[in-house]
Amino acid sequence: MKPEKISHLNEDELLREDVKRHTVLTLPNGGGKIVSYLPFKNMQLIFFDVNTSALPDMWKLGFRRGDDGRYLRTLVCKSGSCDFTVNGVTSPLYQGQVMMDYSVGDDKKFTFTTERFTGVEISMQVDTLVQESPMFKMLRLVIESMGLPEEEIFDADGYVFRYSKNTGQTLDKLLAAAFEEKATIIVVAQVVEIGRNLGDDLKAMKNPDDKVEQIAEDIYLTLTENFGDKITAAQFAEKYGVSDTTVKSYFKTVYGYGFKEFQTKVRMEWAAKMLSTSNMKVGEISEAVGYARHTKFSKAFKAYYGETPLAYRRKSKMESAASAAKNKEEQSETDY
Repeated sequence: MKPEKISHLNEDELLREDVKRHTVLTLPNGGGKIVSYLPFKNMQLIFFDVNTSALPDMWKLGFRRGDDGRYLRTLVCKSGSCDFTVNGVTSPLYQGQVMMDYSVGDDKKFTFTTERFTGVEISMQVDTLVQESPMFKMLRLVIESMGLPEEEIFDADGYVFRYSKNTGQTLDKLLAAAFEEKATIIVVAQVVEIGRNLGDDLKAMKNPDDKVEQIAEDIYLTLTENFGDKITAAQFAEKYGVSDTTVKSYFKTVYGYGFKEFQTKVRMEWAAKMLSTSNMKVGEISEAVGYARHTKFSKAFKAYYGETPLAYRRKSKMESAASAAKNKEEQSETDY
């Protein structure tokens, strides 16, 4: 097949059918770079890092035009801004925002960038996904996990929402893999990951109570399973893109404890159990529950239980010995 002439591209930038599955365009005059992947039939990933609105015809990057069915388009803006068109209406998308849209048939429009834009556009013909490879089936599951009921798909004018800190970190990895021109399978794996994250972000936008429970449960499991680590509310605030105060409020709403209060509760109860049932030294227990100095641990333990760790251990041992003696005496009486 002869290469198709494209007037505004140099001779060596002509796109041939056999290389359209992975295309790299370096724009002239420092205009930036566009990378396109076509990992499967009827799916395209276009990565932008551009400083100009003068872009080549995006259809020349090889996306199939004219296929019937539903398309899912996801546009993620890392920095700068761009314009997108849904149902004939063009709107701006800004840094940190996501646009997610279902469209039917051949009315799909590609992104138009403004003077500066870094981000990715993911387009899929969703009706064909289940008929393809295992990776397609995985992508289908990701789409279904986004919580878009059938009755909403065709009526919606698209969703625009801010992505979370967690999604932003995955986006950084995805963009790095694309612009370093990593293997297609690596890029697609990152797409699946960001799809899951965006699904969570969208559901959080549509169902705020779900986000509250998600964050609270994450805190609960982390504090109970990793009580010896240095864990702060700020870590969860950064992960979910909310404030420290919001994180603490969510946790208290769901579990009834303050963040620090629950963390101390978990640590002290585990320490008390070890003092009663093990021969671990106080210093070892102190370190295990996250205290670098056992004097600070002893002070916290006394504030929680009303006595020092050593006093608690002595009392616990005495109570255990007394209980054992009483059980033995009762057993002897039963034997007679």
